[in-house]
Amino acid sequence: MHVRLSMWARAQRRRWQVVLAAVGLLSLGVGAGGVLADANSPEPVPLTLAPPWEPVVPSPGGPVTLPPPDALRPPSAPATIEVVAPTTPARTAAASPAPVQPLLTVLAGQIPAEVDLGREGVKDWVHWGLSTASSVDRKWGVTAAIKDLGSPTARGRYDNNPQVYRWSAGDPTWAWDDTPTGVYVCGADTGFVLQLPAGPATRTLRLYAGVWMAEGQLTATLDGAAAVSRTLVNTQALSTTRFEIKFRAAAGSRLNLSWNATEVYHPTCGNVDIQAATLS
Repeated sequence: MHVRLSMWARAQRRRWQVVLAAVGLLSLGVGAGGVLADANSPEPVPLTLAPPWEPVVPSPGGPVTLPPPDALRPPSAPATIEVVAPTTPARTAAASPAPVQPLLTVLAGQIPAEVDLGREGVKDWVHWGLSTASSVDRKWGVTAAIKDLGSPTARGRYDNNPQVYRWSAGDPTWAWDDTPTGVYVCGADTGFVLQLPAGPATRTLRLYAGVWMAEGQLTATLDGAAAVSRTLVNTQALSTTRFEIKFRAAAGSRLNLSWNATEVYHPTCGNVDIQAATLS
């Protein structure tokens, strides 16, 4: 009996030890994690729990940029650059100028009482016979366009022309007023030959000419055009006329004029004559 009580006492003592140990642990937990309520306090004091703790992750000093993969490759040979020479636009053939339609007309008319050669001959002018049969005065300061190719026989001078001529800015005679002079050639099949350059621009030549007891014929020829002729006749005395020739042709062409006696009505000196010519 004594033994049974002893064993029962031991079991009770162990049970109390466990209870006391649990109470002690509970007291330690409340003391460490919160505040125990005072037995005399009318309301319990709330228990505040600390937030859960997490380790702090250190942040890097700044953004880290990795180099591109190509930067890690070893340098390669420099790239070859192909230089292409600039191309020149193809040249187009220049348009050919339109062909020139040749023009050649000849009109005959009366001569004014006074002719101002300098005013009329803006391109060139010529006067023959001022003082001698070989006298030639022409426009100063220009390239001569009216060319006198001569006569087959000797020329003579006369000073009774019914019209007079004047000029200024001449060479060799600078100026002259009202000269009735000119030159002539006696006999049939004789006369004068003149030549002028022709081109695409239309020009006008005025030839002052006459006959004395003769029939004269003017023949004009031009490259690319048909020849044109005009006649002047006086069987008894002196007659004069102004031949107006308009002409045009391809560049490099020539206008040729022949003024010849085809018939004479005087036994010794029926003739054709010229006084002046202008070009405009």
